[in-house]
Amino acid sequence: MIIRDGPRWASVALDELSAAYAASSVLREFVDVPAAGSGGRRVRAVVEILKQGGGLAPRALLGGEFVPANDDGLIIEVTVLTDLTASVPSCRSQLWRPLMAGLPPEFAQSVIDGIVRRPLPSGRLVVDRAGHDPVESSPLAFELAAELLSAVLAGLAQSEEIEEIVRQDIIRWS
Repeated sequence: MIIRDGPRWASVALDELSAAYAASSVLREFVDVPAAGSGGRRVRAVVEILKQGGGLAPRALLGGEFVPANDDGLIIEVTVLTDLTASVPSCRSQLWRPLMAGLPPEFAQSVIDGIVRRPLPSGRLVVDRAGHDPVESSPLAFELAAELLSAVLAGLAQSEEIEEIVRQDIIRWS
């Protein structure tokens, strides 16, 4: 699914195997959220964003798997790729040219920040898919992508229609 609102674009897919990478390290965070209760199912999704403006085109691709739990708290694990020397644009993009697979360390905290701003219910989220552009990606792009990923996974876990969720999210980007 691709959604466009003027210069703001987003795509959502169930997975993108070309965005998988071997992690060099994992950034972990715990967020205190109420127990999810009995609702919700295990889900995986990948989101990609592109926000054009002023000659810039910040972009990011993120994906992961969310497993709801009845415990209090959300465990977030973000896999990071520290060795980017061998990277070539091999990650498929739905919105523009191919990306480089992996999440560089300079964007990892932005991913955590985006998820924390829009936390999922209790459970475990593992972000293990990413694509970046060495010129066009930015911390803000990854923060927005993480926020969107969190909203999409929450919707999918509850079997909600996610098109309107995505549309409302990208309209809020300024």
